[in-house]
Amino acid sequence: MLASLALALALTGCRPLYVPLVPKPVPVPHLARLGDGSSLRWADGTLQLHVILAAIPEAGWLAVQWFAPDGSEAASDSVWVAPADVAQGRTLRLPARVKPTPGEWRAIVSLHDVVLRQFRVTVPGAAP
Repeated sequence: MLASLALALALTGCRPLYVPLVPKPVPVPHLARLGDGSSLRWADGTLQLHVILAAIPEAGWLAVQWFAPDGSEAASDSVWVAPADVAQGRTLRLPARVKPTPGEWRAIVSLHDVVLRQFRVTVPGAAP
């Protein structure tokens, strides 16, 4: 009886490690991408963001946040894009109500709350 009790305790205390042969599915990464020709530039007295859509898995709002040199959000904009818009270029401009001050400006582009890319450009100061 003592031997069977010891054997029962030994067997219940030792559990084999279980490693599943097939791991749980990993979420598919966001596949939206901007093309290499996308850029932010200072031209004609305003900031111009040109984006080329390289891949869009599903339609949605392509959002742009404009950040001033002091780090504050100066403006935001969005445009509806769909998979049919791949390889198409879009140009978004800093809204006219925002006066661009000298310094480094940033534009952050996102789709479905996923940041696709951050762009930077320096707005020149006034000539002496």
